[in-house]
Amino acid sequence: MKLIAIDMDGTLVNKQLKVTKENASAIKEAQNKGHLVVIATGRSYDEARFALSDAELHLPLICVNGAEIRSEDWDILTSVPIPHFQYEQIEAVLSKEDIYYELYTNKGTFTANRERAYEVMKDIVLTSNPEATDDDVQKAALRRIKLGLVHVVNSYQELLDQEGIEVYKLLGFHANQEKLARAAQELNMMDELAVSSSSRHNLEITNSEAQKGVALEKFAQMHDICMKDTMAIGDNYNDVSMLERAGTSVAMGNAEEDIKKIAQYVTKTNEESGVAYAIRNFL
Repeated sequence: MKLIAIDMDGTLVNKQLKVTKENASAIKEAQNKGHLVVIATGRSYDEARFALSDAELHLPLICVNGAEIRSEDWDILTSVPIPHFQYEQIEAVLSKEDIYYELYTNKGTFTANRERAYEVMKDIVLTSNPEATDDDVQKAALRRIKLGLVHVVNSYQELLDQEGIEVYKLLGFHANQEKLARAAQELNMMDELAVSSSSRHNLEITNSEAQKGVALEKFAQMHDICMKDTMAIGDNYNDVSMLERAGTSVAMGNAEEDIKKIAQYVTKTNEESGVAYAIRNFL
């Protein structure tokens, strides 16, 4: 495998949202053997960087589901924003269903409701790690705001009025599945949009070119690597596009059953350092 693409939540990180020592070690071994490793995540650059720096990993990034590709030095190589006129159309659909959302941009991640941002993080942690304790969940949710990984604003319009702002993703959240389904159906009818999810109660809305699989193809082309020489590891629906395109696809042991059916292989869970197990077995 010349190129290995690895998802973060539910895949590379455990229930404490930490990269295990075994995973970090296996990635470094792969790099030392000449394999290129890229992280492909729905997280923003700031949130991805925080976890990788803590594990002393220096890797290129596919951020925000592919809206941004960054080099190993974390310089922006490409970005695929949502046009502002289309943001307004998306916002109208979400507002109609009373769906709270966060805004992922080139200036960071923003929320207009601190309490709802806390609930979103709890849901993301529990979806990837259903066995996580209340303490694990609360620490992860509080850390996200305390460390400035998500910024609180009075209104999104104030943010959008700033010069140079690019909208990468809207992360919608609601406990009512019917509301999410109606919104997803309407959004899927819009041109040049991709709608996926990374937890049971959310919608991830990006430009149709801002998908992990599309970004992985771009990244492979940048390095003259054929897709048949790539491996992708993931656990959820926003990983489908890269699992379908990669030469070798691996689902985590904790992945959704639908994802396991799409992938060619299934590794151990994220609590069992399934990324390390996959890398060492295939390399």
